[in-house]
Amino acid sequence: MKKHIVATWAILFTLIFELNFANAQNEKNIELSTKYFNQLDSICKADNGKLWGINLYGPTMFVVAENKQIYANMQANNNSLSSDNKIFTGKLPENINLANTSFKWDGEMWTMVLWNAIPENDQYERNKLLIHESWHRIQDQLGIPAVLSQNTHLDQLKGSTLLKLELTVLKQALLASKDSNIKASLNDALTIRKYRQLLFPSNNENQFERHEGMAEYTGYKLCGLSDDIVRMILAKKTDSWIDKDGLTNSFAYITGPAYGFLFDKLNIEWLSLIKTGKSVPEIGISITNTQIENDTTILGIKVKNIINRYNAEQLVKNETNKFELQKQLIAKYKETILNGNQLIIPNNNINFSYNPQEPLIPIDSIGVVYKTMRLVANWGILEVRNGILRTNNWKAFIINAPKDTSSNKIEEVNYTLTLNENWKLIKVKEGIFTIAVKN
Repeated sequence: MKKHIVATWAILFTLIFELNFANAQNEKNIELSTKYFNQLDSICKADNGKLWGINLYGPTMFVVAENKQIYANMQANNNSLSSDNKIFTGKLPENINLANTSFKWDGEMWTMVLWNAIPENDQYERNKLLIHESWHRIQDQLGIPAVLSQNTHLDQLKGSTLLKLELTVLKQALLASKDSNIKASLNDALTIRKYRQLLFPSNNENQFERHEGMAEYTGYKLCGLSDDIVRMILAKKTDSWIDKDGLTNSFAYITGPAYGFLFDKLNIEWLSLIKTGKSVPEIGISITNTQIENDTTILGIKVKNIINRYNAEQLVKNETNKFELQKQLIAKYKETILNGNQLIIPNNNINFSYNPQEPLIPIDSIGVVYKTMRLVANWGILEVRNGILRTNNWKAFIINAPKDTSSNKIEEVNYTLTLNENWKLIKVKEGIFTIAVKN
């Protein structure tokens, strides 16, 4: 009997401890949220639309990924949040994916920032993140559409090498003090980009750079650091970006602010041109007052000269060696996704999120593999841990079919699939399955 009493008290003590800890954590989060929102509001008031013509402050929420707890700066239209000392709290609906992003919720555009992504001890990095995501919320008002990156060539040997060569040149421009040296390096960087874009004509690098690059530029511009310091930071960061993989969805986070702060250094009023639809290369070419050929043969020779001029031969060798190793990864994903039974999920307005820092693995001419992804649709939720293929035409997602297709909660090594009540997996033909409504 005494053992049972001791066990009961132990359980009770644990529950009380966990409850107290949760309450203390919630109070701390509310305190920090108040501080962060006040800082963001002060930044936006100081700018007051001078940069883009619009005040960036608006509906914003911080979300704890583990439990989808919301800490917001204002009430939702549906009054679903509780008020606590000017902070509004609640739970994010399960059908909304978690990401640092902007999204429409109950008729209102919101900025979402994940709590564990907010740097607590670096005010400038925190400001940059919050401003970046706030800019995304208003980018449609600026006439800058959100786009998905269609630049998988940047995760292939030639495209990756040429992008990293462009970053090498941009570093020199960021470190230059004379306008003439900046313009010379800008011309070299734009020559490399023109060559790359001619080799891969289906790219949307410039459009994606307007979308993600301008958000990151704005974050740096308003974070509280001087332009001179930011240029030094960006020059240093080019080194880490040259060592990175997964550039398809992330390259604009470095190229956008790098070009932007170089244009600022040359005292160019260029943001108005971005708003009229001009791309960064178009603006750069007008600044350097040079024409770049449309001939890949001529540009190829120029790029070889640039490689020699910037001592970038080792960069080319490193990329070549790295992509030799990637062939093994491609073979692995072919085996796990394409060489067995396949579950093909049509992309009927699926809401999906992924890690833009992870490299995309191109699989022949079929599509690209994302290592992790979360898909939400009317059929349910799919959480991928190790490999899903998205077709090049964006019409479908493909994973290896589960062994048991009769359950509504499927746990596989590489993913978890939770189907809503009226949905099931069906066999389309031998080796091919899909998701369909129950009869």
